[in-house]
Amino acid sequence: MVRPIAPRRRTAMAARNPANPRRRAIFALLAPFVGFADYLRLRLVDRAWRLYCRRVGRTPPPFPWLMLPPRESAPGHPAPTVRVFYDIPGGMSYGYNVPPKNHHRCVATGHGWLVMVAVQPPRRITVLNPITDEGKVIPWPFDNCNERFHAHLTSSPVDRACFLVVVTDRLIAYCRPAHFQGWQTLRAPGFRYHAASSDVVSLSSSLVFLVDQRGKLWRVELAEQQPHVERRDTAFALPSKELRRYYLVESLGHILLVLSDDRHKCVSLYKLDWAARMWAPTDGWRGDRVLLLGRGCSAAVPASSAAGRVPGTVLFARQPTSISDMDSSVRGDGGGQAWFWSETRVDATPDDLLVLKKTVPHRQGEFTDDDSFWFFPAVDPDENAT
Repeated sequence: MVRPIAPRRRTAMAARNPANPRRRAIFALLAPFVGFADYLRLRLVDRAWRLYCRRVGRTPPPFPWLMLPPRESAPGHPAPTVRVFYDIPGGMSYGYNVPPKNHHRCVATGHGWLVMVAVQPPRRITVLNPITDEGKVIPWPFDNCNERFHAHLTSSPVDRACFLVVVTDRLIAYCRPAHFQGWQTLRAPGFRYHAASSDVVSLSSSLVFLVDQRGKLWRVELAEQQPHVERRDTAFALPSKELRRYYLVESLGHILLVLSDDRHKCVSLYKLDWAARMWAPTDGWRGDRVLLLGRGCSAAVPASSAAGRVPGTVLFARQPTSISDMDSSVRGDGGGQAWFWSETRVDATPDDLLVLKKTVPHRQGEFTDDDSFWFFPAVDPDENAT
């Protein structure tokens, strides 16, 4: 015979019920005062809080984490699957499962997700949220296993308006990850891929810009019924032949182009004027933003979130495999510990600034000599969460 539940026990169970309106109201009141890292910890220990998190989501912190290179694997052991994410302002490290580098390599991040490409056949793309462990597998858009490409997410892949864009020589491939129905391709006449001197960025969930090493620009509105690629031959003169690294970044509704030399000792900033067909120099610009640059992960954040860094500071993620690293003081060449990002400023010149190379506490040889990526941790809302 099934015994009835005692009234006191029934009351306690109702209080623990994640759907209890009173408990959800308490969570809603507490949520604005809980930091993102604490928010994630509470998701692990409390079922009701975890359900609340999944249903309402959580926007990322204003300053991203830095996803460090994969850890070295011990001899005779499989490659580690836990990747370290470092919170620079908070000085804390977090570990989340990410496919090992011998299966997938990260090529871009955005809106709480990683874009990873399989390194062995069959070639495919995986978009993964390491915080929630959600993932989507998408077939490779091209016939060959081309290594010359840029990848970009215009918004979170759970957003139906999101596009995943893959760009290579004279060609743009795009799809909607939320409801994948195949790839579409567009010709981008004249676009030349270059690992260091071309890039892609979006101004919205559908407006995409490309730049190549000649400063030429392409633009396409992917949400149109019949997208058309526009090209601009921009008036552009390099201040120095040494500025060979190009980064596109969106900031406050503007498209910025950052040029840097290989060692980040000289940095120049330009703002796009599409109507005037030019990149306008921004001499002396500081604004109120800090720029975080890296292939496939560039962003601009408020200086107030950057732990005391002044406006105009530029942080470069170290990416020796995506962009050839010209600096000799990396791990394995001189015996120093690996550094993961460097810091300079927009109006820096080789004579007035020492580029700061940054590391985190770790053992010698703990990490591979691979790429780091800026990563905004996020939890997407899911009204159907159970």
